[in-house]
Amino acid sequence: MKKLLTAALFAAVMATPALAESFSLVQDTVGNCAAVVTSKSPYPGMKVVSDKTFTSWDDASKALDGVKVCSTFVR
Repeated sequence: MKKLLTAALFAAVMATPALAESFSLVQDTVGNCAAVVTSKSPYPGMKVVSDKTFTSWDDASKALDGVKVCSTFVR
């Protein structure tokens, strides 16, 4: 029983980082920029404007202010 609990705890600890969301900065065809949940497949009509990903939406939203190619920000 002790081995089973130890194995379950280990599996939970190893899986936790995989469940964390990351956020990217994207720009639409009009020039509006936003922070979105990072996706493996590209968003249609969107262009990624920063190579960096963020661990929280707040951090990504703050980083939008430093993006020069955006005409407006969607928050």
